[in-house]
Amino acid sequence: MYRCDLITLTGDVKKGILSLTDKIEFEEKDVETEYVVSPSFFNAHVHLGDSHIKDPPFIELEKLVGPGGFKFQMMSKGGVEAIKDSIEIALSSGTTILADFREGGVEGINILKKADKNRVCFPFARPSDVEEAKLLAEDEYVKGFGMSSTRDHEIEFLEEIRKIAKCSGKLFGIHAGERDAEDVDGAINLNPDFIVHMNMAEKSQIKRVMEENIPVVSCIRSNAFFGLLNLENYGILADYEKWLIGTDNVMVASPSILAELKFAAYLLRRDVEIFMSALRGFELFDSKPSLVIYSKNKNLSCSLNSFASIVRRAEKDDIINIIDMNDLKNIFDY
Repeated sequence: MYRCDLITLTGDVKKGILSLTDKIEFEEKDVETEYVVSPSFFNAHVHLGDSHIKDPPFIELEKLVGPGGFKFQMMSKGGVEAIKDSIEIALSSGTTILADFREGGVEGINILKKADKNRVCFPFARPSDVEEAKLLAEDEYVKGFGMSSTRDHEIEFLEEIRKIAKCSGKLFGIHAGERDAEDVDGAINLNPDFIVHMNMAEKSQIKRVMEENIPVVSCIRSNAFFGLLNLENYGILADYEKWLIGTDNVMVASPSILAELKFAAYLLRRDVEIFMSALRGFELFDSKPSLVIYSKNKNLSCSLNSFASIVRRAEKDDIINIIDMNDLKNIFDY
């Protein structure tokens, strides 16, 4: 039994006793708590494929991750073990699912399959041509397609990929508005299932995305690395019920959502909205959270606000257990 502060999927905090016997039960009660319990996190955007080239020099976006840039020159030199390590980092810090934008077409997906033994990744493949896209669409492991900016591809190719995704029941995601607003309208016109970034989008474009109910994933540490922070846009997105958060390229930011939350919290001062952004992926991608149990003995001791402490302070060493149980609906109404 755990005397705990229970954080729900809506960001509410309840005090009581959590029992983990044959089934999970929570009794709301005014008790002195020793633990904090919360849903696990969903990393809504990560690139695991560059896990072997961590901490490159500070150079501009296009030179580092653009077509033919530093990342793609180095990609072939890495492999499965580095990706395994990144997945373990994410899992040990309370993330239970990672939406991975997987470069390299079929070969890239096969590499991830070898690393993702527990199938905690939701891969979004990036095909090189239409035929490869059709082949990837037949793979049950593949969740959908994850494309870079519209400036990197012929629009006809992207339209065809979008069509294949829709016909095969897969999702279609795309980067837009990361370095400027020029690729945003084209991305929205593709009617994607979600857009990554939008930090440099025009306000009118963000409004359009919201009106069309297109989820947006922010990767704030990555934007900071490239000198592309935009607090005004994050503030607008934080009020959007389909705003999610991710960690982006492992080579510039660890895949720990705890680290991402902490960074975002000090910039935006929006604890509840930031926390919720790390949960919405479960609904968007039709999956379920696990239960994360944090001890209040060390880093979280003397906390005036358990919720704020999870968002701003918690480290993976505070986590004492991550529980995947079928009856979490008793606790979290999903």
